[in-house]
Amino acid sequence: MTVPQLAAATGLAEREVDALLWGSPQSFVWQPGHKWGLKSSKRRPGSVDSAKVEVVDSKSELLAAKPAKDLGARTLSNGLTIQFRRRALDTDAFFAVKSSGNTIELTLNSTHEIFDYLPIPYDDDDSDHSPYRELVETLLSAWALHEDGASTPSARRQLVDDRLFWGRRAIEILRE
Repeated sequence: MTVPQLAAATGLAEREVDALLWGSPQSFVWQPGHKWGLKSSKRRPGSVDSAKVEVVDSKSELLAAKPAKDLGARTLSNGLTIQFRRRALDTDAFFAVKSSGNTIELTLNSTHEIFDYLPIPYDDDDSDHSPYRELVETLLSAWALHEDGASTPSARRQLVDDRLFWGRRAIEILRE
């Protein structure tokens, strides 16, 4: 419903309805067409209650990027090394690929929502040793090799765009 429709249905002033909607993001969701709806109450297993999430003000932290944490490496039979790192990246992609010589650096975006659900490659802190960790390492390595092996700069740019789009789609699916 639109704000005027909600105001007419509730008997409140439009200003009051507007303040209520914008002041209760946990209950209402903005939809295309200038309409509001009730936010879905479904929850994923293991999800965190939004009322308990503490948001850190970015102004209270240093603006300089923290150094990447080295997680591990995989050396292939052809001598190519894939180095896994983890740090916050300013992108919707859940990892970045950069090559230098015979080393491909795969940096996991520690701020991407997907890492709440996937095992982190080469993570020593992973006490349950998930059977999917090696699969995640293999899939990410395969993507890094694919992206690094692009035959032309335009093909490489397309793969970078695909990686970014893939990360955005992952966010959308997780928020469903």
